[in-house]
Amino acid sequence: MNFSIFRNDVLTKGAILGCVMVALNIAKSSLFYYGGMSWALVLLLVILCALALYIYLAYRFTRNYAGLVVSERQQAPYFTYGEGLLYWVNVSMLAGVVVGCGEYVFMHYVIGYENFVANYIKLFQDALSQVKLTSQDINMLNELFTELQKAEEPSILSNIFGTVWTYLMSGTLVGLVIAAFTKREPMIGGADNSNDKKEPSDEQ
Repeated sequence: MNFSIFRNDVLTKGAILGCVMVALNIAKSSLFYYGGMSWALVLLLVILCALALYIYLAYRFTRNYAGLVVSERQQAPYFTYGEGLLYWVNVSMLAGVVVGCGEYVFMHYVIGYENFVANYIKLFQDALSQVKLTSQDINMLNELFTELQKAEEPSILSNIFGTVWTYLMSGTLVGLVIAAFTKREPMIGGADNSNDKKEPSDEQ
């Protein structure tokens, strides 16, 4: 496998995937922050679209990369299961870096972290107010909300590490399936040249 092909394709596709996922995550966070529970159905549709798009891009990007590798191996064209899995895990992890940076900028500089946490707590309090809870449950939830408000603001590095870990796990799970559909077995014995043999013509 040509490492330059691997590196260039991982960097390109990882950046594309990351930007797409950042856009969808910002849309999801905006719906949750500004719309609250009234937009729950739309929020669910955005989440499902993000999942479907992630799987589609995983298959398309890995298949295209397999084509590049196979075209380079002209003497023995093949693409293994392991190569497909390794490729997609790396693409997904790089996308996690992009998503981590994008989410950090949006949460800390567009919305504001304190505003995000306060609105997050308010939404859950409004939802829980519609449910009958015991005094013990209410006290436990109030303690949890207090801990959230007192929690330190996460750094950009911790945010990136968290998203990279998430995308590593999702990339591995999806890659295990995608790699099975994009692998190409090596041709044994060469091409079939039976069609090149000409039958002798009958002379009149």
